[in-house]
Amino acid sequence: MTKRARFARLALALSVLSILWFAIAMFGATAGLWKPLTGFSTLTMSAMRPIAPPSLPLPLLPTLLGVIALAALVATLAKKPRTGWFSALVALAIPVALFAGLIGLRNQAQSVPFIHDVATDTADPPQFSDEMVAAREADEAKNALHPFDVPLDTLEEYQGQESVAGKTLADLIATGYPDLDLSTLYVEEPVDEVVAVIEAAMEMRGYKNITANAETGIVEGTDKVFWYGFLDDVVARVRPTENGSKVDFRSTSRVGLSDLGVNAERIADLRQATLDRLTSRMPSEAPAIEEAAEADAESDEAE
Repeated sequence: MTKRARFARLALALSVLSILWFAIAMFGATAGLWKPLTGFSTLTMSAMRPIAPPSLPLPLLPTLLGVIALAALVATLAKKPRTGWFSALVALAIPVALFAGLIGLRNQAQSVPFIHDVATDTADPPQFSDEMVAAREADEAKNALHPFDVPLDTLEEYQGQESVAGKTLADLIATGYPDLDLSTLYVEEPVDEVVAVIEAAMEMRGYKNITANAETGIVEGTDKVFWYGFLDDVVARVRPTENGSKVDFRSTSRVGLSDLGVNAERIADLRQATLDRLTSRMPSEAPAIEEAAEADAESDEAE
Protein backbone atom coordinates (compact mmCIF):
# COMPACT_ATOMS: atom_id res chain seq x y z
CA MET A 1 0.00 0.00 0.00
CA THR A 2 1.36 3.40 -0.99
CA LYS A 3 1.68 6.36 1.36
CA ARG A 4 -0.99 8.15 -0.68
CA ALA A 5 -3.40 5.25 -0.14
CA ARG A 6 -2.68 5.31 3.60
CA PHE A 7 -3.34 9.05 3.60
CA ALA A 8 -6.70 8.42 1.92
CA ARG A 9 -7.61 5.82 4.52
CA LEU A 10 -6.63 8.22 7.29
CA ALA A 11 -8.89 10.89 5.78
CA LEU A 12 -11.73 8.38 5.62
CA ALA A 13 -11.16 7.29 9.21
CA LEU A 14 -11.29 10.91 10.41
CA SER A 15 -14.52 11.57 8.52
CA VAL A 16 -16.14 8.42 9.90
CA LEU A 17 -15.02 9.34 13.42
CA SER A 18 -16.71 12.72 13.02
CA ILE A 19 -20.00 10.97 12.31
CA LEU A 20 -19.48 8.81 15.36
CA TRP A 21 -18.76 11.92 17.45
CA PHE A 22 -22.00 13.61 16.40
CA ALA A 23 -23.95 10.40 16.96
CA ILE A 24 -22.56 10.08 20.48
CA ALA A 25 -23.37 13.73 21.20
CA MET A 26 -26.97 13.33 20.01
CA PHE A 27 -27.91 9.89 21.29
CA GLY A 28 -26.02 10.40 24.56
CA ALA A 29 -28.31 13.34 25.22
CA THR A 30 -31.36 11.36 24.13
CA ALA A 31 -30.36 8.56 26.52
CA GLY A 32 -29.96 11.02 29.38
CA LEU A 33 -26.18 10.72 29.72
CA TRP A 34 -25.96 14.51 29.58
CA LYS A 35 -28.25 17.47 29.09
CA PRO A 36 -29.64 18.03 25.58
CA LEU A 37 -28.06 21.49 25.51
CA THR A 38 -24.69 19.93 26.36
CA GLY A 39 -24.99 17.48 23.49
CA PHE A 40 -26.10 20.14 21.05
CA SER A 41 -24.11 23.23 22.04
CA THR A 42 -21.01 21.87 23.74
CA LEU A 43 -20.39 18.65 21.82
CA THR A 44 -21.89 19.42 18.41
CA MET A 45 -21.95 23.15 17.70
CA SER A 46 -18.49 23.70 19.21
CA ALA A 47 -17.16 21.55 16.36
CA MET A 48 -19.28 23.58 13.94
CA ARG A 49 -18.18 27.03 15.09
CA PRO A 50 -17.10 29.31 12.24
CA ILE A 51 -13.46 29.79 11.38
CA ALA A 52 -12.43 33.44 11.82
CA PRO A 53 -15.95 34.91 11.59
CA PRO A 54 -17.35 36.91 9.90
CA SER A 55 -14.75 37.11 7.18
CA LEU A 56 -14.55 33.32 6.78
CA PRO A 57 -17.74 31.80 8.27
CA LEU A 58 -16.85 28.20 7.50
CA PRO A 59 -17.64 25.51 10.11
CA LEU A 60 -14.49 24.29 11.79
CA LEU A 61 -14.67 20.50 11.67
CA PRO A 62 -16.27 20.00 8.23
CA THR A 63 -13.80 22.48 6.74
CA LEU A 64 -10.78 20.69 8.18
CA LEU A 65 -12.10 17.30 7.14
CA GLY A 66 -12.87 18.59 3.67
CA VAL A 67 -9.38 20.00 3.20
CA ILE A 68 -7.76 16.76 4.34
CA ALA A 69 -10.02 14.61 2.16
CA LEU A 70 -9.54 16.84 -0.88
CA ALA A 71 -5.78 16.71 -0.44
CA ALA A 72 -5.94 12.93 -0.21
CA LEU A 73 -8.10 12.71 -3.34
CA VAL A 74 -5.75 14.90 -5.35
CA ALA A 75 -2.74 12.93 -4.12
CA THR A 76 -4.21 9.56 -5.07
CA LEU A 77 -5.23 10.75 -8.54
CA ALA A 78 -2.04 12.65 -9.29
CA LYS A 79 -0.08 9.67 -10.52
CA LYS A 80 -0.13 5.90 -10.83
CA PRO A 81 -0.87 3.66 -9.08
CA ARG A 82 -4.11 5.50 -8.29
CA THR A 83 -5.05 3.35 -5.32
CA GLY A 84 -7.03 4.83 -2.47
CA TRP A 85 -8.98 7.38 -4.53
CA PHE A 86 -12.33 5.84 -3.61
CA SER A 87 -11.57 6.08 0.12
CA ALA A 88 -10.58 9.70 -0.38
CA LEU A 89 -13.78 10.37 -2.32
CA VAL A 90 -15.95 8.91 0.44
CA ALA A 91 -13.94 10.87 3.00
CA LEU A 92 -14.73 14.04 1.05
CA ALA A 93 -18.42 13.19 0.69
CA ILE A 94 -18.92 13.14 4.47
CA PRO A 95 -17.93 16.77 5.21
CA VAL A 96 -19.82 17.83 2.07
CA ALA A 97 -22.91 16.16 3.56
CA LEU A 98 -22.27 18.00 6.83
CA PHE A 99 -22.10 21.27 4.90
CA ALA A 100 -25.40 20.43 3.19
CA GLY A 101 -26.97 19.60 6.53
CA LEU A 102 -25.89 22.94 7.99
CA ILE A 103 -27.25 24.80 4.99
CA GLY A 104 -30.56 22.95 5.35
CA LEU A 105 -30.67 23.76 9.06
CA ARG A 106 -29.98 27.42 8.34
CA ASN A 107 -32.67 27.56 5.67
CA GLN A 108 -35.16 25.89 8.02
CA ALA A 109 -34.34 28.39 10.77
CA GLN A 110 -34.80 31.30 8.37
CA SER A 111 -38.13 30.00 7.08
CA VAL A 112 -39.89 30.15 10.47
CA PRO A 113 -40.09 32.74 13.25
CA PHE A 114 -37.22 32.84 15.74
CA ILE A 115 -39.41 31.75 18.67
CA HIS A 116 -39.99 28.73 20.90
CA ASP A 117 -43.52 29.27 22.24
CA VAL A 118 -46.60 28.83 20.02
CA ALA A 119 -50.33 28.92 20.81
CA THR A 120 -53.55 28.86 18.81
CA ASP A 121 -55.05 31.65 20.92
CA THR A 122 -52.43 34.36 21.25
CA ALA A 123 -54.80 36.84 22.88
CA ASP A 124 -55.53 34.43 25.73
CA PRO A 125 -53.01 31.56 25.47
CA PRO A 126 -53.52 28.39 27.51
CA GLN A 127 -51.52 28.50 30.73
CA PHE A 128 -49.43 25.70 32.15
CA SER A 129 -50.33 24.31 35.53
CA ASP A 130 -48.23 24.98 38.61
CA GLU A 131 -47.08 21.35 38.42
CA MET A 132 -45.82 21.77 34.85
CA VAL A 133 -44.08 25.03 35.69
CA ALA A 134 -42.42 23.28 38.63
CA ALA A 135 -41.31 20.45 36.33
CA ARG A 136 -39.78 22.97 33.95
CA GLU A 137 -37.92 24.65 36.79
CA ALA A 138 -36.70 21.32 38.16
CA ASP A 139 -35.33 20.51 34.71
CA GLU A 140 -33.56 23.89 34.70
CA ALA A 141 -35.58 25.10 31.71
CA LYS A 142 -33.84 28.13 30.28
CA ASN A 143 -36.87 29.47 28.39
CA ALA A 144 -39.12 31.76 30.38
CA LEU A 145 -42.87 31.85 29.71
CA HIS A 146 -43.37 35.38 28.38
CA PRO A 147 -46.66 37.16 27.55
CA PHE A 148 -47.62 36.96 23.88
CA ASP A 149 -48.19 40.72 23.56
CA VAL A 150 -44.73 41.94 24.63
CA PRO A 151 -42.24 43.03 21.92
CA LEU A 152 -39.54 40.37 21.96
CA ASP A 153 -36.68 42.80 21.46
CA THR A 154 -37.46 44.25 24.89
CA LEU A 155 -36.54 40.91 26.46
CA GLU A 156 -32.93 40.23 27.41
CA GLU A 157 -32.60 36.87 25.66
CA TYR A 158 -33.73 38.31 22.33
CA GLN A 159 -31.36 41.27 22.29
CA GLY A 160 -29.57 41.47 18.95
CA GLN A 161 -32.11 39.33 17.06
CA GLU A 162 -33.13 41.63 14.23
CA SER A 163 -35.84 39.27 12.95
CA VAL A 164 -38.00 39.89 16.04
CA ALA A 165 -37.44 43.63 16.36
CA GLY A 166 -40.67 45.37 17.35
CA LYS A 167 -42.68 42.15 17.05
CA THR A 168 -44.55 40.10 19.63
CA LEU A 169 -45.09 36.37 19.76
CA ALA A 170 -48.64 37.00 18.57
CA ASP A 171 -47.37 38.94 15.55
CA LEU A 172 -44.88 36.27 14.52
CA ILE A 173 -47.31 33.37 14.98
CA ALA A 174 -49.99 35.11 12.93
CA THR A 175 -47.74 35.46 9.86
CA GLY A 176 -44.99 32.90 10.35
CA TYR A 177 -46.71 29.59 9.53
CA PRO A 178 -48.87 30.08 6.42
CA ASP A 179 -49.04 26.35 5.67
CA LEU A 180 -50.23 25.28 9.14
CA ASP A 181 -53.66 25.55 10.72
CA LEU A 182 -53.03 27.16 14.10
CA SER A 183 -56.55 28.42 14.70
CA THR A 184 -58.83 27.62 17.61
CA LEU A 185 -60.63 24.33 17.05
CA TYR A 186 -64.43 24.37 17.38
CA VAL A 187 -66.22 21.03 17.80
CA GLU A 188 -69.71 19.90 18.77
CA GLU A 189 -68.66 17.39 21.44
CA PRO A 190 -68.77 18.23 25.18
CA VAL A 191 -65.66 19.15 27.13
CA ASP A 192 -65.15 15.81 28.88
CA GLU A 193 -65.26 13.88 25.61
CA VAL A 194 -62.82 16.25 23.92
CA VAL A 195 -60.44 16.05 26.88
CA ALA A 196 -60.42 12.25 26.64
CA VAL A 197 -59.72 12.43 22.90
CA ILE A 198 -56.81 14.82 23.34
CA GLU A 199 -55.37 12.63 26.08
CA ALA A 200 -55.55 9.62 23.77
CA ALA A 201 -53.91 11.57 20.95
CA MET A 202 -51.04 12.58 23.22
CA GLU A 203 -50.58 8.99 24.36
CA MET A 204 -50.54 7.80 20.74
CA ARG A 205 -47.75 10.26 20.00
CA GLY A 206 -45.64 9.14 22.93
CA TYR A 207 -46.00 12.17 25.17
CA LYS A 208 -44.84 11.64 28.75
CA ASN A 209 -46.30 12.72 32.10
CA ILE A 210 -49.75 13.27 30.61
CA THR A 211 -52.41 14.70 32.92
CA ALA A 212 -56.05 15.32 31.99
CA ASN A 213 -58.75 17.07 33.99
CA ALA A 214 -62.26 17.01 32.53
CA GLU A 215 -63.49 19.55 35.10
CA THR A 216 -60.98 22.23 34.16
CA GLY A 217 -60.70 21.11 30.54
CA ILE A 218 -56.90 21.04 30.74
CA VAL A 219 -54.67 18.35 29.22
CA GLU A 220 -50.89 18.53 29.59
CA GLY A 221 -47.95 16.43 28.49
CA THR A 222 -44.28 16.58 27.58
CA ASP A 223 -42.92 15.57 24.21
CA LYS A 224 -39.29 14.55 23.62
CA VAL A 225 -37.77 15.65 20.33
CA PHE A 226 -35.84 12.86 18.60
CA TRP A 227 -32.81 15.06 17.95
CA TYR A 228 -30.83 15.41 21.21
CA GLY A 229 -33.88 14.61 23.34
CA PHE A 230 -35.02 18.20 23.81
CA LEU A 231 -38.19 18.44 25.92
CA ASP A 232 -41.20 20.52 24.86
CA ASP A 233 -44.25 21.03 27.07
CA VAL A 234 -47.77 20.97 25.63
CA VAL A 235 -51.06 22.14 27.09
CA ALA A 236 -54.55 21.88 25.58
CA ARG A 237 -57.45 23.91 26.95
CA VAL A 238 -61.05 22.89 26.27
CA ARG A 239 -63.85 25.32 27.05
CA PRO A 240 -67.62 24.89 26.63
CA THR A 241 -69.53 26.87 24.03
CA GLU A 242 -73.22 27.10 23.19
CA ASN A 243 -72.70 24.56 20.43
CA GLY A 244 -70.08 22.24 21.94
CA SER A 245 -66.50 23.07 22.81
CA LYS A 246 -63.60 25.16 21.64
CA VAL A 247 -60.04 23.89 21.93
CA ASP A 248 -56.76 25.78 22.08
CA PHE A 249 -53.26 24.38 22.16
CA ARG A 250 -49.87 25.63 23.28
CA SER A 251 -46.43 24.07 22.85
CA THR A 252 -43.28 25.49 24.44
CA SER A 253 -39.64 24.41 24.37
CA ARG A 254 -37.68 24.22 27.60
CA VAL A 255 -34.39 25.31 26.03
CA GLY A 256 -33.34 26.99 22.80
CA LEU A 257 -34.55 30.36 21.56
CA SER A 258 -35.52 28.98 18.14
CA ASP A 259 -37.45 25.73 17.78
CA LEU A 260 -37.06 25.52 13.96
CA GLY A 261 -40.85 25.37 13.68
CA VAL A 262 -41.25 22.20 15.75
CA ASN A 263 -43.79 23.61 18.21
CA ALA A 264 -46.07 24.96 15.50
CA GLU A 265 -45.93 21.67 13.62
CA ARG A 266 -46.73 19.78 16.82
CA ILE A 267 -49.77 21.95 17.53
CA ALA A 268 -51.06 21.58 13.98
CA ASP A 269 -50.59 17.82 14.21
CA LEU A 270 -52.30 17.52 17.61
CA ARG A 271 -55.13 19.78 16.47
CA GLN A 272 -55.74 17.63 13.40
CA ALA A 273 -55.46 14.42 15.43
CA THR A 274 -58.10 15.71 17.81
CA LEU A 275 -60.40 16.60 14.94
CA ASP A 276 -59.87 13.24 13.26
CA ARG A 277 -60.82 11.37 16.42
CA LEU A 278 -64.07 13.26 16.91
CA THR A 279 -66.05 11.27 14.38
CA SER A 280 -69.59 11.88 15.57
CA ARG A 281 -70.24 14.62 12.99
CA MET A 282 -71.74 13.64 9.68
CA PRO A 283 -70.71 15.40 6.44
CA SER A 284 -74.20 16.93 6.12
CA GLU A 285 -73.72 18.63 9.47
CA ALA A 286 -70.48 20.36 8.50
CA PRO A 287 -72.06 23.68 7.32
CA ALA A 288 -74.01 24.01 10.56
CA ILE A 289 -70.89 23.34 12.61
CA GLU A 290 -68.93 25.93 10.64
CA GLU A 291 -71.68 28.51 11.20
CA ALA A 292 -71.66 27.72 14.92
CA ALA A 293 -67.89 28.10 15.07
CA GLU A 294 -68.10 31.49 13.37
CA ALA A 295 -70.77 32.57 15.84
CA ASP A 296 -68.64 31.46 18.78
CA ALA A 297 -65.62 33.29 17.37
CA GLU A 298 -67.65 36.50 16.90
CA SER A 299 -68.89 36.16 20.48
CA ASP A 300 -65.30 35.87 21.74
CA GLU A 301 -64.30 39.00 19.82
CA ALA A 302 -67.24 40.91 21.25
CA GLU A 303 -66.16 39.97 24.77
